[in-house]
Amino acid sequence: MSNPTKRPLHFPPWHIPYLEKHRIYELFHELARELIIKQPDDHLLFIKQILMNAAKSRDVARVIFLPAPKINLLELSEEVSKVTKQVIITKQAISNYAGRDMIELSSELFAKCLSYLVRKENCYMQGWIMMDCMRNEEDAKQLLKLGIIPTHTFQFIAPFHPNLEDIYYCKVPPNWPEQRRLISNLRTVYKNTLLEVHVGHRQIPEIAAECVNISKIRKAVKQIKPRVLIIGPIGSGRKTQAELLSYSLKLVPIDFEYLLCQTWISPSELGEKLRECRNEACFHSELLAQVVNKRVLEEDCILNGWVLTGFPFTEYDFKHLDSIDTPPNRVIFLECDLNLCRERLRNKRFNVVTGSVIDIEKNPAAAEEKQLAIHPRNNILLVDAELDFYCQNYGSLRKYCGSTASVVNGDLNERAIHEYIIAIILRAPPAGDPRKGITEEDQKTSSSGSSDVCDCPVIASKVMDCFIKRGEIKY
Repeated sequence: MSNPTKRPLHFPPWHIPYLEKHRIYELFHELARELIIKQPDDHLLFIKQILMNAAKSRDVARVIFLPAPKINLLELSEEVSKVTKQVIITKQAISNYAGRDMIELSSELFAKCLSYLVRKENCYMQGWIMMDCMRNEEDAKQLLKLGIIPTHTFQFIAPFHPNLEDIYYCKVPPNWPEQRRLISNLRTVYKNTLLEVHVGHRQIPEIAAECVNISKIRKAVKQIKPRVLIIGPIGSGRKTQAELLSYSLKLVPIDFEYLLCQTWISPSELGEKLRECRNEACFHSELLAQVVNKRVLEEDCILNGWVLTGFPFTEYDFKHLDSIDTPPNRVIFLECDLNLCRERLRNKRFNVVTGSVIDIEKNPAAAEEKQLAIHPRNNILLVDAELDFYCQNYGSLRKYCGSTASVVNGDLNERAIHEYIIAIILRAPPAGDPRKGITEEDQKTSSSGSSDVCDCPVIASKVMDCFIKRGEIKY
């Protein structure tokens, strides 16, 4: 008989998006964590009982505010809770539950009281903020033993605080050595979730807003191959960022314009359907999504991940894109001033000999030394038409993505934008309801339920001219 452990394991690529979309990795992580900590006698019964709570708690933030002298942590917690609806746990709440003063509680009893408070139903569903409750390092260790593990631990650093690394105690408050030991020990215990927030001269609402934004960022439970979609107006630098990602993260850049042109001229079945289109440029959502699907299922994209630019155009396009076998798991919008986009395109020149692209603003000498010309697709009228088309669909695209999308300021320089995008890709995906893709209702209301006959939506003539010009590019 063959050894089943030595059989090659083939995992279909279309199974992975389902696990990511419904947060199955995070759900199993929560279940495994509770099993290891509780160690129940009947593990199957325990899993049945804990499954619903684990599903609720995987997306909520569990926050600890470390002691911060001269910063009103209660007011800060209340400001954060107004937005996140988290339950605030204070020393008074622990004392009330224990029926005695906090000073009289041992670290073990303190942890048991907190364990009850954080496992109440409202804390499971909404999350919690533990505010300045830790008295010493032993308290923190007892909490970890009972499975009370925060997703974020905040240390607030005020400009008037002495440096923790400074061992000389001149010009510091009398109780600073004791505070320094406490904070240093707590930082060591919670080093995996520790985040520093520099207060500066900001008010409490500003600090709270930063805490809310940070608490939305999670560490990924399992590293997955990035499937990135960058959406932005022409001139926002989306293709440039895709090329940079191909160098830094080895992602496969997919330029939809080039991909569509190659499919159009190919003898494949998809190419024949595109050529049968009644328009010079095809806008049939299902056909365009099939073009992308065929490319992303190739071996290099499955092994390395990919970054797509130039598609989708509309919300309906996006729904079809979400219905392919491996849809994007990171959606990034580049929000850029349209006047800046126009200026970038005006400064862009093509070398008529080599086909390379040159920015005459950054390299003015090249305009005199080389044969440069403006590409027909960068005609100001065509650019304005495409920008208008993007603006008409921007609102519906953002609404459809909801909290699953991230936004980056496209007005920044290339390096800053690239660093923001890498940070978005490497961290856990934003917590939010998964995008639904094409539903039965969409199929009923669509102009064609089948892609056998191309039935493109009505597109303005100027917008059509933009994409016809793009199809004339010689790659």
